[in-house]
Amino acid sequence: MTAPVTLERIGHSFGSLRALDDITLDIAAGEYITLLGPSGCGKTTLLSVLGGFLTPDAGRVLIGGEDMTRVPAVRRPTATTFQDYALFPHMTLRDNVAFGLRMAGVGRRDRRARADQKLDMVGLLAQADAHPHALSGGQRQRVALARALAVEPDVLLLDEPLGALDLKLRRAMQDELKAIQREVGTTFVHVTHDQEEALAIADRIVVMNAGRIEDAGAPARIYRQPASLFAAEFMGETNRFSGRGTGGRIETPFGAVDRPPPAEGPLTLCLRPEAVRPREAAAQGSLAIGPSRVRDAAFFGTHCRAHLTPDAAPDLLLVAHLPAVDPPAPGAVLDLAAETADLAAFAATG
Repeated sequence: MTAPVTLERIGHSFGSLRALDDITLDIAAGEYITLLGPSGCGKTTLLSVLGGFLTPDAGRVLIGGEDMTRVPAVRRPTATTFQDYALFPHMTLRDNVAFGLRMAGVGRRDRRARADQKLDMVGLLAQADAHPHALSGGQRQRVALARALAVEPDVLLLDEPLGALDLKLRRAMQDELKAIQREVGTTFVHVTHDQEEALAIADRIVVMNAGRIEDAGAPARIYRQPASLFAAEFMGETNRFSGRGTGGRIETPFGAVDRPPPAEGPLTLCLRPEAVRPREAAAQGSLAIGPSRVRDAAFFGTHCRAHLTPDAAPDLLLVAHLPAVDPPAPGAVLDLAAETADLAAFAATG
């Protein structure tokens, strides 16, 4: 089962703290959304409003077109998984998965069959009679996911579900989550502070800051052309420097880019490290950064990370992700360029 979700001008305060401020968002049925942002940005509060654990001070929550704003969690077509999994240690995996069905009054035979089907979906049917203590962290997370899906919610809410896992297991579970979501077709809303996780699994990322939505869109667009400076800097490492909007072009320290600026006058420009590359490897029409002197460089397996000072802007220290070969020596001079499509520009403030 699945349903669209509409959040209309949601607002909520905890005392003098404005946790959510005029949040409006439409989520399509079957979409995988991530709510991404730093601690305290309001993403978990928004998930609590969506799940019915918190009634907002203002606005409406619609699920499948029905107003659920004041409907309690137990009566909503939603289910939630948490970072700590919240499995019952004295119950078998089958009984854990079937627990919600039991509370809903589903008969023993039917709930056993549905629990086994969901355990099979997450690859744990063979361990159906085991207890949670016998499982790894990733396996416990899969049981929690199976339990949430067993009640066939229209919307599945995931609150930092992979936060307790190590990096390798977290990446494996990202792939599994996305595959399961595609199989069941349920609307997923996933809270995380991990940018890589959001990029890996989301159909659409919602970047939050100070109780507001800073940006919302497809992962590639959010990463390469973010809508705000906050989103640009939160979504990963970036080179930040000054420019200017003049005559319908963006002036940079390395020359002009023939693209309409967001404003005439002072600009703040951002360029991802992987967009900076040797000039001979850049596409025709790239922005020529020119000769740049290596301050230091290190091998990272997939790339070499280097700090360089361009001759054209000696006060600027650029970070570049160069091809994965032996790192260039300090003092070496590289001729660099950057793809103009990877340059993000924002009206300067202050």
